[in-house]
Amino acid sequence: MGLWILESCRREWDQHGLAVDHENLLAEVEKLGQVGPLIFPDDPRLLSPRSMLQAIAEQLSERGERMPAEPSAIAKLVLDSLALRYASVLRAIECLTNRKIAGVQIVGGGSQNNYLNQATANATRRPVLAGPVEATVIGNVLVQTITAGRFESLAEARRHVAQNIRLRRFDPAPPLAFEQAERRFAKIEERYIGSD
Repeated sequence: MGLWILESCRREWDQHGLAVDHENLLAEVEKLGQVGPLIFPDDPRLLSPRSMLQAIAEQLSERGERMPAEPSAIAKLVLDSLALRYASVLRAIECLTNRKIAGVQIVGGGSQNNYLNQATANATRRPVLAGPVEATVIGNVLVQTITAGRFESLAEARRHVAQNIRLRRFDPAPPLAFEQAERRFAKIEERYIGSD
């Protein structure tokens, strides 16, 4: 799961006459303090609910937590939950492959979400590289240029992109209270997927 959750919330707010500008919303999220309520973002109920806000509220209610009222607080709980889930999946991949993952790269539209990028760096305790935004387009163009003979190999095409696209780097700097949020998320996650 990903930013679909937040975009669904924004669509609902808009339908209810509450215009929530994406940039302003993320600026408000960055001003908020510690990690608040969390959800399990891979809950199947969040795939295509009639109301994403209600689905989130139901998940919180099952644990005796209340849905925040402010869109910024709801956005923060979604983004923090996604970052913590990414970290959990990364640990599972490392366990299954017996290989340490050095960092995370976020591509596409999510690469423009500085809050999520930093939260992911904090949660994974690894650097995050953000970009390129138009990764799908770049991939399609590379396939065409390789086919047209501009590049001799995929490796050469990738080198060309790496030399010409600037990525933003987010280094982990989790606040001390972040460990408590990680423990809370682990308990939430356990309800859905069990313990390892």
